[in-house]
Amino acid sequence: MHMRTNKFKIIFGIFFSTGILFFHFLHAQQPARKATEKLITKLELKELVNNSYSISNDMRRIALRLNSGGKQMAVIDGVAGKGFDAVNPPVFSQDGNRFAYAAKSGNKWLIVVDGKVESTIDSVTDVPAIRFSPDSKNMVYVVNKKNKFYMVSNGVKGKLYDNINENSITFGSNNLTVAYAARRGKFQLIVNDGKEGYSYDEVGYPVLSAGGKHFGYWATRDRQYFAVMDNQASKPYESVSAILFSPDGKHYAYHAGKEGKQVVVYDGIESEKYELVHSLGFNSSSTSFVYGMEMAEGDQEGFKQFVVLDGKKTGPFETVVEGSLLFSADGKHFVYKVERHDEFFFVLDGKEKTRFTDVLQVTSVFSPDNSQFAYAAEKDSKRLVMANEIAGPSFNDILCILYSPDSRHLVYAVRSGEKELVVVDGINGSMYDSIMGQGAVVFDTPKSFHYLALKGNEIYLVEEVLE
Repeated sequence: MHMRTNKFKIIFGIFFSTGILFFHFLHAQQPARKATEKLITKLELKELVNNSYSISNDMRRIALRLNSGGKQMAVIDGVAGKGFDAVNPPVFSQDGNRFAYAAKSGNKWLIVVDGKVESTIDSVTDVPAIRFSPDSKNMVYVVNKKNKFYMVSNGVKGKLYDNINENSITFGSNNLTVAYAARRGKFQLIVNDGKEGYSYDEVGYPVLSAGGKHFGYWATRDRQYFAVMDNQASKPYESVSAILFSPDGKHYAYHAGKEGKQVVVYDGIESEKYELVHSLGFNSSSTSFVYGMEMAEGDQEGFKQFVVLDGKKTGPFETVVEGSLLFSADGKHFVYKVERHDEFFFVLDGKEKTRFTDVLQVTSVFSPDNSQFAYAAEKDSKRLVMANEIAGPSFNDILCILYSPDSRHLVYAVRSGEKELVVVDGINGSMYDSIMGQGAVVFDTPKSFHYLALKGNEIYLVEEVLE
């Protein structure tokens, strides 16, 4: 007993000393912050169409639609375009450098790209969707011509369908191939690179593997579900989830309903039957595969949920939170959120972390060098950031957390009272009415970052340098 007590004191002393060193390190690392504000545009709510706007992924640009003089116009970064009878929501490319929107002029619809009319379409009901490829070089759009739909990809018009599901549009890794779900009559099908798959009662969204060699989706026929891989249907199941490909494109997985239970199907091979399966995932090197599941029978407390990593079960837990299973970028570390006795905590590399009223898996993040882990937690109706299990100050809410590219600085956006601000290594920044994009912050270099902030009805691009 004496030896165990001494061991505990030693471990606690190491942990406590580490905590003190961490705070001294954090204090020593606190940089001076130099911030500049650039006015991007104003939100004139009375003129704003549908009270909506678009923000680029790089958090540098914003697009509005305004009513003016009986016309509508797109306003990009405060610069108004030409007035039209109607303007659809502008879309930014992935890199934020380009934008496009559809506009109506009389009985014609125009496709405006980077401020110039690229094409004109006669007698069209609407242009419901425009999408840029991931590399931002190519663009597709869907046309509704009197309730018949077709896609235009790189200027080439596709076949007519009774509907095209705009949310299903998926680009291949070459940024040229496009797949989508369409309906013809009462049947649905997947169109991949212009080639039609078989018709089913219903189809899910297409998923393309890395390299574009394989594609898959779920489908139903006569109340039976199938996993369709490269247009080859699996045996029938009671349900099928979305297909998941490994990053190297060599493996696939999904979970399916069978005899009132659920199974994981990995490269066509079924697991044992479970009560529930969720959150399938691969690590970045495609060497590990994970999922959460629930067994039919629990332990003495009735807990029966587990995490299965490379075939090995960990648990049981009261709950394994769906969507919380996360690998580090190098694929060597693994974390997930669980519940026991109404307390939530993370399990990192098999070790249970601090228990809270709640922990927020959507904010959990590994540092770029994969050596650190941070997340937001809830305690006494307040929220705080846990960085390497060291607690920061409390706020009303934590909006996002990220590390600098060199992993030396920890940045997070928070809500304090009625205002929002960005915190860097414990130093509070200026207060704004809102940090836009749900608190999104983007690093430009290891010592500089930016974000969009709302002050009154003015939107500013805030750029900060750590000195």
